[in-house]
Amino acid sequence: MGKLMTQRSDRPSKRTGTKLHPIAETLQAANTGVAQAVVNRILDLVRTGMLRSGDRLPSERELIEILNISRPSLREAIRALSTLGVVDSRHGGGAYITSLDARTLLAPLDFFLSLTPSNLADVFESRRIIEIEIARKAAVNAGDADVEALNGMLVAHENVLADPVGFRILDAQFHGRLWHMSGNTVLDRIAYGLYNMGLDVRRRATEDIALIRRSLGEHKRIVRAVADHDAVGAAEAMSAHLDHIEESTRAMIESDVAALSRISALRR
Repeated sequence: MGKLMTQRSDRPSKRTGTKLHPIAETLQAANTGVAQAVVNRILDLVRTGMLRSGDRLPSERELIEILNISRPSLREAIRALSTLGVVDSRHGGGAYITSLDARTLLAPLDFFLSLTPSNLADVFESRRIIEIEIARKAAVNAGDADVEALNGMLVAHENVLADPVGFRILDAQFHGRLWHMSGNTVLDRIAYGLYNMGLDVRRRATEDIALIRRSLGEHKRIVRAVADHDAVGAAEAMSAHLDHIEESTRAMIESDVAALSRISALRR
């Protein structure tokens, strides 16, 4: 990597008279903005294997010289690469290429996804596609330790039936364990992003003790199927559970819309 980032081209630098790095030629030939061109070039270097996980980028001062760009443009590019999960910028420690695993690279999904009345059906259709398949895979892959952990969560659930906060914590752990059991990091990450959509709405929905009890019963059916390595049964149990989650989420959103309409009418 050192040779990659320090080798110069035959083109003189406007600032120092030294030769430019090959990346700089790409930047000057590009029609996109300077920061975007830096992002594109570094992504190309990652895709081709010229930059690998754990590689340390040159210092800010060196990159400015190598690329012949301004500090603000460089910082904009590094911020963008950090948001994409490609670069880990450490305060006082430089910038490194990340592990490039699915969990890191799909992290921006969590930021861009949000639940609205207009996309509610799409969100839950996506959750069914992902989490029903995860339930199947979890049933196939389940080991003794997995089943023991899931059963332990069910016992803990019994102790928080009147505690909405405790339930929400255990619910996230329960679903997270199933995602992990799928053995597929991409499904795991996408499921995590979809689960977090509309948490503010579901947070209020789970204040209902009856809903908590119903969810516990559905979790038990999922665990029984997983423990029996019954992939079809696990998928069916998860499908019923997601139907219930969508129903309660939709009811809460409709309640919010009705409340806002009443307030709006009173202000007229």
